[in-house]
Amino acid sequence: MIIVPKEHFQFIKTKVTEAPTFVCSILDGIIQGTVYADSTDYNTLLIHTDSGLHYVAGQPSHKQSVQTIVNIFDVAVTQGKRFTLFSPNVEWNVAIESCIADQNVGKIHRYAFSFDEMTYKNSKRNHVSAYRVSNINKMDIQHYLEFDNHYYNEYWGSVDNFIEKGIGYCVKDGERIISEAVSIFKSTTYAEIDIVTDAHYRGQGLASIVAEQFIDNCLANQIQPRWDCDIDNQASIKLGNNLGFTNPQQYTVFYKKV
Repeated sequence: MIIVPKEHFQFIKTKVTEAPTFVCSILDGIIQGTVYADSTDYNTLLIHTDSGLHYVAGQPSHKQSVQTIVNIFDVAVTQGKRFTLFSPNVEWNVAIESCIADQNVGKIHRYAFSFDEMTYKNSKRNHVSAYRVSNINKMDIQHYLEFDNHYYNEYWGSVDNFIEKGIGYCVKDGERIISEAVSIFKSTTYAEIDIVTDAHYRGQGLASIVAEQFIDNCLANQIQPRWDCDIDNQASIKLGNNLGFTNPQQYTVFYKKV
């Protein structure tokens, strides 16, 4: 396969309109990544982040594309690196399983939700809370609940890149961070929410409070919020539904077992 030059990334965006947010982030130059193609016709694509997330698109019948997946997987195994591969459809599932089925590979099913702004606005509540909500800054990251320096370095390349281009809010009890909602990935069009609440403070609606701040930021900046989760994560599905995320579409993720 060939490496697609960055000056062609905007054209690639027109071919992967339903791609995960990390793909859009690469194509918009917000995070670092590489795009491979079968030829200059760009019929088959393999897109991956420096952190080991991969996405395939186009025609899975291209043998060189499948072999490239095998090669990347083999390197990940040899070097102990992460390998996570997002598949867009059943046809690609079959192709992927045929080439790495005998390997130490796991498979999970996830939902990607659509955001309904009207549903969100009709269901949005004016929360009354004793806690303070604020933007996440560098100091907050040093007192993280879950999203630490390693998290931002892995997904954003650096803390500075996240602070400059990402979205992040937290709820504090005094100076203690008790809930966080951040963009695990963001492009010029989308922002995918990653959210966590301290176990000692759950059941108080804090996840909704911080998520609404995140969503309101997106809407104010013409960004579409995205919500993905595992299909058996009922708590996340319920929270997402309450925030206006509907119409779940299932997709498959393959990963290298530890």
